[in-house]
Amino acid sequence: MKLCLIVYYSRTGTTAKLADALAQACGADVERLQDLHPRDGALGFMRSAWQGWRKAPGDIAPPQRRPSDYPFIVLGTPVWAGNMSAPMRRYILRQREHFRRVGLFCTAAGGDGRDALTSMAAMCNKLPVASMSLRQGDVLAGRYQQALADFTSELAIVQRDEARTAPSAPLASPV
Repeated sequence: MKLCLIVYYSRTGTTAKLADALAQACGADVERLQDLHPRDGALGFMRSAWQGWRKAPGDIAPPQRRPSDYPFIVLGTPVWAGNMSAPMRRYILRQREHFRRVGLFCTAAGGDGRDALTSMAAMCNKLPVASMSLRQGDVLAGRYQQALADFTSELAIVQRDEARTAPSAPLASPV
């Protein structure tokens, strides 16, 4: 079993690009949240911004992976109207009691995403061991390697500590 699960939502593919790079860098399992409502085009953009502004949770399909199976969860979201996405809000509301340790990341078209990360941490009721906010333009242009390396270094330290403190299998009794 892997020690880390990356759970993310992506409307345009920007957050997905970052989540995939992160998963490859740290060897994590990945869960992409599936929104039950279309968000394509201008109407989808407006619905997303409206739900972000209202801090409304979205409707998502049941996840395929259980966060309780992982000692470490990384949550990723685009920033909508200064807040986390509605699908991510729903996921956290449903799953937060299963989170042991969390890392957080977001992608933002404008602004720095700090408010979204702060509200995610508060909703998880956890202090994140690592967090990262990147601008959409930087992700799309491939200018995120240093931030990703710093983030994965922080995750690696936590994963190494987790592996050291994990209970080992009982020794077989001599025959």
